[in-house]
Amino acid sequence: MGFWDKETSLIEGAPYELHEFQLGDSGTFWRYADAPADVAHGGHTFVACYCTGGRVEQGGNVLKSQTVVKVDWRNPFAWQYTVAAPEDVVHYVRYKGHGLDVTAIYRGDVVDVAFRQSDRQGRRWAEIVIDPVTAAMQRAGLVTRYSRQCGVELYSDLCGVARADHKFSGTLDAVSGNTLTSATFGEQADGWWTGGDVVVNGCRRKILEHIGDDVVISPGIPGVAAGQAFNVYPGCDHLVATCHGKFNNRDDYRGQPNIPDDDPFSQWGIL
Repeated sequence: MGFWDKETSLIEGAPYELHEFQLGDSGTFWRYADAPADVAHGGHTFVACYCTGGRVEQGGNVLKSQTVVKVDWRNPFAWQYTVAAPEDVVHYVRYKGHGLDVTAIYRGDVVDVAFRQSDRQGRRWAEIVIDPVTAAMQRAGLVTRYSRQCGVELYSDLCGVARADHKFSGTLDAVSGNTLTSATFGEQADGWWTGGDVVVNGCRRKILEHIGDDVVISPGIPGVAAGQAFNVYPGCDHLVATCHGKFNNRDDYRGQPNIPDDDPFSQWGIL
């Protein structure tokens, strides 16, 4: 019937699962039902996607087990990971349903999305890997490695740059496939928006390239057209010059711009 050829129906008492993803503490949700028809729950619609939830360990370790949700590789939530993961953590809740009875059985955070190819027919799917809510408490302390570039995510708490302070707004002059054109983009030097993101029609997309008045995004945005308003945010290549010049945030730079070229313990090092 669907991608997973599940022969199930939503008759009363038939089992099904609901998968809910939330971007940070925002109001952005992706809701899916592992069922052949949409399911209404809690005042929301969970769209049928024939997605498959991996086994959730029952018993004393239920909050410690990792789980996987398989979806069609074209699933809107999974597809965004072909460009870059969302900047905020994505929370996950799985519900188990029997008829009208629905119970939450698992909570966690998305840690990875991997794209797979299953057989000679080329059927493809994505595996959404989810850690339980207790996973962060089990991890050892973070170790910062020396790097010439800053490893901190732009606009995150560690970065210290507020997204709202670097928001630009404009109106689209033209749209051609995944290329958006606006004079607002051209107000900055080529590459200024590369790596940033643009929001149109409530859809956030990563900017892959910026030249003149044009930016290239991926994936495309359904229904986008000239005359529509947008918000756009600059990207960062994680170099100290960009951190200082574009965001005036050198104090929070976490890279190592002054790493010596020679090993201090080599024959060219300390004498």
